Amino acid sequence: MSLFKSLFGKSDPVAELGRLYERREWAALLSAAKRLERAGLPTEIQEQVAGWEGEAGDRLAQLNLDEGEIALRTGNRLKARDHLQLAVGQARTAVLRERAELLLAGVDGGGSPVVVAAAADAAGCGSGCGTTCAPAPPAEPDDEELDATGRLELLLATLPGDLAASYVAAGEEFLQGWLAAQEGDDQRALALFAAVPERQQTGLFRAERGVVLARNEQAAAAEADLRAALTEFPDLFHPFDALVTLLAVTHRHDELEALLRQTLAEGRFAGYCWARLAQLEAGRGNVAAALAAGDQALIEGELDPATVLMCAELQEYEGRHAEAEALFARLPSGGCGGGAHPLLAEFWLRHGKNLDRALESFKGALRHELDNPRWLLRIAQVYIAKGWKKDAAGPIESLLQRGGLPDGLASEVRAAAEAIK
Repeated sequence: MSLFKSLFGKSDPVAELGRLYERREWAALLSAAKRLERAGLPTEIQEQVAGWEGEAGDRLAQLNLDEGEIALRTGNRLKARDHLQLAVGQARTAVLRERAELLLAGVDGGGSPVVVAAAADAAGCGSGCGTTCAPAPPAEPDDEELDATGRLELLLATLPGDLAASYVAAGEEFLQGWLAAQEGDDQRALALFAAVPERQQTGLFRAERGVVLARNEQAAAAEADLRAALTEFPDLFHPFDALVTLLAVTHRHDELEALLRQTLAEGRFAGYCWARLAQLEAGRGNVAAALAAGDQALIEGELDPATVLMCAELQEYEGRHAEAEALFARLPSGGCGGGAHPLLAEFWLRHGKNLDRALESFKGALRHELDNPRWLLRIAQVYIAKGWKKDAAGPIESLLQRGGLPDGLASEVRAAAEAIK
């Protein structure tokens, strides 16, 4: 386990995986599990690690499926492709993988995203599905794993025809590097990109290499690539998204604002740009400006749940509760029964309304995340709000005995315990 020792010092790598699992840090868990040397581990430990790895992969795949479906519904096929390709690589269960592959195959520039999403849903229940859902039919197993050529053809099929032709024309070395990058092997991708002859280092090449460099915190080189790519291909979304993220994480907020406003003036990516401006203004504490930008993002059709949630929270902060509730209600319903999203249920709890519906939402969330103390606390808080103190006593006692709760949650538990005395 020499690699894990270098990553985690003298700590036990399996214990570290367990801590990542308890904290629900799925991306870190999946990455760490892939690096774990398992040959010398007892069989039961190997099975435990495999279980953690499987759940982490499926959780991440579901998140990327959700983002991919939202991108499809808003017509952003390139963003959808990125998320769905990640979902294909992350999914461990056959149903999730089949659903991601079906959606991915529909991102071809010609089909209807809504029809594709509906067909995918027929393969199995969506996120937040409760235990009462009918089981989806098992996916037919592939005879063998797709080779690199097959995987590359599948990727190219997700692009609009003209763009796919441009990718093919960029050369074999570039295509192999792009494939490696899409499959998450960034170091191999960068090595393959380094072999691309200078005469073939087009705007597409610089877009894909820039995205990988940005993911690997090589900010200066990434920025040079991304800006060059956008000069040649201003309508490519993924290098623009990567450049926006790079400016944000390096705290160059004035440059970020200038880029977003310039792009708006040029008539590109309007919903996305307004949403990012709203986040920028919210971070600066400019609530009115953030709300104005967020409202404009929604008018432009931006349906990113993070944007909807931010606008809802800002409206609630400003005391505009009806507007806030309407925005919380835009968040996807939970489970096959169409229950309220837990964040909408938390809004209801804060304002003492629709408590029965809130309770059902929290119970559904708890069924989906049995080890998440947040939902058990919310159930107890609904009981208290309804005057059912005896019903709240058991959950609160259980939470008081649980160690390691985050400070905010622990404070709420103590307040709930005081309320039932």
